[in-house]
Amino acid sequence: MLRRKALLGAAVLSLAVIADQITKECVRGSLALGESLHVFGPVHLTHVQNTGAVFGLGQGYTIIPTVASIVVLITIPFILRHMVVHHNYKPTNFETFSISLIAGGAIGNLIDRILFSAVTDFIDVEILPGVRWPAFNVADACIVVGTILVLIILFRRSASEGGRMESLSDDPS
Repeated sequence: MLRRKALLGAAVLSLAVIADQITKECVRGSLALGESLHVFGPVHLTHVQNTGAVFGLGQGYTIIPTVASIVVLITIPFILRHMVVHHNYKPTNFETFSISLIAGGAIGNLIDRILFSAVTDFIDVEILPGVRWPAFNVADACIVVGTILVLIILFRRSASEGGRMESLSDDPS
């Protein structure tokens, strides 16, 4: 059972990384830095290089999000293993999918930070006339969707337990 979950996780993670890297390479190869192409409605493709963190915060400080990504990617498997071994945790397919999306997105952006010292962003949405959401990429979308799914899982689990969530520290093992 865990082997199938591991295969699902590896497949989702791999697809996220591959889709992210292919789309970024297409943007780098077809749009000059700063060049924008209107796609439809409020959506543009705009080639942006983000040397900071999420939403372009901390431009020029690539090392902080790089180290944070590495720490998260190393920590996730250890936390999951601890939960399986010490708390008899058995992740559902939905949980495996969600966590794998987050990890795949983190790896996609980490690849850019290591290879280019910046993350290629390109999905540019005008949310109001003259107001644009910060440009993002497929990896960012995977991280956001995966995080929203994890939050849904936590809220559903909390609701099914009568509104209270058990603390892992309450387990006697």
